[in-house]
Amino acid sequence: MANRGNRKVVRMNKSFQVNSALIIFGIILIYVVVSAFLALRKQPITTYKVNASNINNNIICDGIALRQEKEISSDKSGYVCYFVRDGEKVAKNSAVCTVDETGNLIQTVERKDATDTKFSSSDYLEIRSAIDVYKTGYSDTNFFEVYTFRDTIESKVMEMANQMIMKEYSAQGALAKTTVRNMVAPESGIVTYYTDGYEALTPETLQESDFDRTKYNRVALKSGEIVESGKTLFKITANESWNICCFINFDQANRILDENRLYFTLNNSDTEMAADYDMVRLENGCILVLPMEKYMIDYVNERFLSVEIILDRYEGLKVPNTAILDKQIYKVPIEYFAAGGNESGENKLYVQRTDEEGNSTVEQISPDIYETEEQFYYVDPNLFSDSDVLIKQDSQETLAVSTLEHTTLKGVYIANKGVADFSPISIVRVGDEFTIVGTKDRLREFDNIVMDAAQVLENQVLY
Repeated sequence: MANRGNRKVVRMNKSFQVNSALIIFGIILIYVVVSAFLALRKQPITTYKVNASNINNNIICDGIALRQEKEISSDKSGYVCYFVRDGEKVAKNSAVCTVDETGNLIQTVERKDATDTKFSSSDYLEIRSAIDVYKTGYSDTNFFEVYTFRDTIESKVMEMANQMIMKEYSAQGALAKTTVRNMVAPESGIVTYYTDGYEALTPETLQESDFDRTKYNRVALKSGEIVESGKTLFKITANESWNICCFINFDQANRILDENRLYFTLNNSDTEMAADYDMVRLENGCILVLPMEKYMIDYVNERFLSVEIILDRYEGLKVPNTAILDKQIYKVPIEYFAAGGNESGENKLYVQRTDEEGNSTVEQISPDIYETEEQFYYVDPNLFSDSDVLIKQDSQETLAVSTLEHTTLKGVYIANKGVADFSPISIVRVGDEFTIVGTKDRLREFDNIVMDAAQVLENQVLY
């Protein structure tokens, strides 16, 4: 057995050994923790994407169309059959409809329709031709023309049906004349087939209750229905003059009192109309009367109109009020600017600067020109110190920066490049939360700007 008495036991030093790598790692760890803590405490910078928009001071109200409508009544009871399309213009003594006491005329036409002899081959050819013309010129961008096409086809079908009825009326001879009354237009004008009780109203007799659409009752006059003696067969409007009457409150009335002539649109149309105006005072508001000499035929079938009176319309870029700040700038006389020689055509300034040891040097700088007056350029004061002196080129004249005139500009911080970059703006209209600014400035639609200008400083890194 080996002798263990000669073994030596070496005890290791268990004290903590500090090395440089551990120190560096600790410093980095502390820096990361502190940076993360500060980042969490830092209020995030919110940006806003600029969009085009507008603010307007227009008045939107309901209007009632009042025309000189003459009601033509029937002197006998019977089945009515119309020859003229609703809203179409007719000449004096033109046949508008018939009143058939027995209904034989309409029944005869219906029997012929059942045997497919209502329209001739030439009639169908004319309808197909109209359809082909529409299909050839059809475009998705001109889809609205489908309504014109519909009216054209309806007019052609009614015209052919009317010819058939008139032929049958003539074929029945004396028999038809004893039971069928042919009604003609007493004067030239626009024919309409409805009644609503507003036909005799004038701007002076209108009341606030007349503008309540829930109480409006419109009765359509249709072919094939029985009309009683003394009832209205159709209406004819011979005069192109008409009135658009709107009920407005006193505040709205005061807003237009200074206007000599009003501009407005109807039913959200792109057509802007103009008219002089009168007012009729009521207990709770006023009747605004817009006398018109055109467009009557376009709205002859409408009693109520949506009217937008154009007072102020401001278009531009929409920015939050919180994004707008005031920036102090210098007004530098234009004569102190010079072209950049062979380097560029930019306007530049020659600036004499003195260092701490009293040595003077002349530098050439290219400041951003924010705005131009007749004799001044507006530039950023951060480019200068109070001891700087401006030198006029090819002259002995100088101008101390400390004597330059100050003023302020409205602007925003553009954040497109991750830096708060000041951009001046021209204000068009101020709203409660947003402002409309002009589109001729450096700011453009879809630019990102700082939402709250008070959160940042100019040229601050944002992200």
